[in-house]
Amino acid sequence: MGIKYKINELRPDMILDKDVVTFQGQTLAKAGEKLTRGLIARISFYSINDVEIRPEEEIKEERKEPVEKARPRSSDNITIPYSQRIKGTSVYQTFQMDYSRNLSMMRGIFYRIKSQETPEVNFRSILTEIAALFSEKTVLDLFDILQTMHSLDDAIYVHNLNVALISRGIGRWMKLEPDTLNILTLAGYFHDIGKVMIPSEIINKNGKLTDEEFALMKTHPDCGRKLLSKIEGIDPRIVAAAYRHHERNDGSGYPEGISGDDIDPVSAVVAIADVYDAMTTARAYRAPLCAFQVIASFEDDGLQKYSPKVVMTFLQRLAGAYQNARVILSDGRRCRVVYIHHHQNCMSRPIVQFDDDSITDLMTAPKDLFIKTII
Repeated sequence: MGIKYKINELRPDMILDKDVVTFQGQTLAKAGEKLTRGLIARISFYSINDVEIRPEEEIKEERKEPVEKARPRSSDNITIPYSQRIKGTSVYQTFQMDYSRNLSMMRGIFYRIKSQETPEVNFRSILTEIAALFSEKTVLDLFDILQTMHSLDDAIYVHNLNVALISRGIGRWMKLEPDTLNILTLAGYFHDIGKVMIPSEIINKNGKLTDEEFALMKTHPDCGRKLLSKIEGIDPRIVAAAYRHHERNDGSGYPEGISGDDIDPVSAVVAIADVYDAMTTARAYRAPLCAFQVIASFEDDGLQKYSPKVVMTFLQRLAGAYQNARVILSDGRRCRVVYIHHHQNCMSRPIVQFDDDSITDLMTAPKDLFIKTII
């Protein structure tokens, strides 16, 4: 039987003995799950006073392993994905707590914007909190960490926060001025606020949307424009990004089907950040895509859907960051990236070197041979 602990008594690594459920019936954590600083912060945010923790003596009993249980040998070929390895670092633990605080703040801000006729928003406070998430991290470090920060329960808020950070990262790669970086960050932060007006059963649906549901989902850019327009003095580029982040350079997007220079630069960056976060998020039908699969997806579109300057800067910097990375190919072989092709439509298929020093140029290899995992 579990022991009840007050929220201020909880510590990381404690193990839950009972599901943690909000007053609205939303499950925040399952029995048997280990507490982290981020999870404790999230439980606190939902005003849950106490939770049941598994007694230490039971945990010790569960940890006893049968004598006959096979143990991995040092020669076993075991791979722990990079995204899993970073979860054990102190940098990750601190980031997770700061990230949860940002989500809580965002939830409150979005609620006020939705419910008040003339909401007041402290943009400086938002930027200060987001700056803490970037502290002492490269853009690539941040992108890798964000691939672990996805939650169906907080899907709208997690996605908006991720896109804010990714947009700022792209802006840094483009060497934009600080003021423009701040606008870009806020544009990503608010780009999907319109989804708070869409029924949650549509937002969180695992399967394919019906035509009627998709038509309703496509109204979120206009909903976002209307919500943000209530904020006095808001920069019009932030409002434009909420309305135009689904527009495409070739005119194939929505809601207006505009193209080229009619799409402002801030919206063009947010559009790419939005797609990148969606592709690196796990879905019911697929695992999150690795960086080279993301690049391949952009290349398969012919790159014509996005601002040429933005998309090429983004893909070149993303691919170049994995020079010398260890990877696993689609056929299971392991190798190292030794050369990135920096011309169009080839960045996802670099030259790789195997442990026996043999070389393969994926650009000339069969299409079913590709980089599947970064390790």
